[in-house]
Amino acid sequence: MMTYTDKLNQLTLQYNDTIRMLEDSYKREKSQLQGGYVAKRKLAREYSSRYNSLVRDYERRRRQELNTYKQLNPLWAKWRSIWETTFAIAVTCLFVCCSATLVLVGNEGEASTAVSSEDAVYWNAENIPMPHLQDATQYVANPDFVINQQTVDSMNIWYQRLDKELGIESVVIVVNHIENDDPFRMAQDVGNKYGVGRDDRGLIIVLGYLDHSINMSPGRKLEADLTDAECYRLQQEYVVPAMKAEQPDSGMLYLTKAIYALMQKKEMPQMSQLSSYADNEADIQLAIFLGLLTLIFMVGGGVFLVLNRKYQWIALIGSISLLPNPFMESSGSGFYVGGGGGHSGGGFGGFGGGGFSGGSSFGGGSFGGGGAT
Repeated sequence: MMTYTDKLNQLTLQYNDTIRMLEDSYKREKSQLQGGYVAKRKLAREYSSRYNSLVRDYERRRRQELNTYKQLNPLWAKWRSIWETTFAIAVTCLFVCCSATLVLVGNEGEASTAVSSEDAVYWNAENIPMPHLQDATQYVANPDFVINQQTVDSMNIWYQRLDKELGIESVVIVVNHIENDDPFRMAQDVGNKYGVGRDDRGLIIVLGYLDHSINMSPGRKLEADLTDAECYRLQQEYVVPAMKAEQPDSGMLYLTKAIYALMQKKEMPQMSQLSSYADNEADIQLAIFLGLLTLIFMVGGGVFLVLNRKYQWIALIGSISLLPNPFMESSGSGFYVGGGGGHSGGGFGGFGGGGFSGGSSFGGGSFGGGGAT
């Protein structure tokens, strides 16, 4: 390989000497040339064409040298081809993964962006989708994608536990806008229309993110365990601070865990302890993913350097490069290189006070107006 590299460098030096001789000849002819800019431009085009011919001849001889080396070293050529293909696939995969990550991050940001007023949907009990009717494990309706699907999945797990362990059937509605900006009316209408809650132990939560409003409405028999004062306290302690920080995912997840803890008479979650994880869960996952990509890149780079000592990929280009095209004429519209194929170097201001398991119906509960808005 060292012999091959020396030959390549010698070849490059020979052609560089020829290019310098062309440049000297060009300068002499240019100094003796009679005529204006057009004549000089024509001369530059002629010499640039000669330069391009030299480049094509140089590249042809480089290929001949490489082919000769491959024929003399067939095993080296075979493994070099295998490793080149492997690295090309690996780099392509890294590029695709990085691009996909950026797209996902962009889509995640767009999903939480407010829609324009003319495209906004104002939801009510008649047009809101009810996922629980198609899948008994789904308790959260999020048609405007105010919160991330990962948050929805986590909330569904907690509300399913609340349903199975305590018999509290829940519906959580998270939208941008509520009809007439009245979350209490929507909660009552949804509860009575679908009969949410067995034995009147239902719970409905309606959040209008861009309306800055929320309502928690317990069923008639749940009001003794989840009083109006408790509903108000939960909203003020968990939802309002998160919404003012424009973190609806965090607020709704805290609220869900707090309701479960309250009903189970367990210790209430502390926002200061959970915020570092819940609020930045997506950022942490992205950082881990990018960290893994960086590690893969570093390991791949190390492997490349080790293999390069054996297969000398870098040496294939030689340590000396061909001189760039010196026959350039500056013009008012930029640079001219003669000859075809030339070679040249929202803040919130405030708030008002698993697998598919088949569809399900609600328990026939009713709502009498308790809760807090």
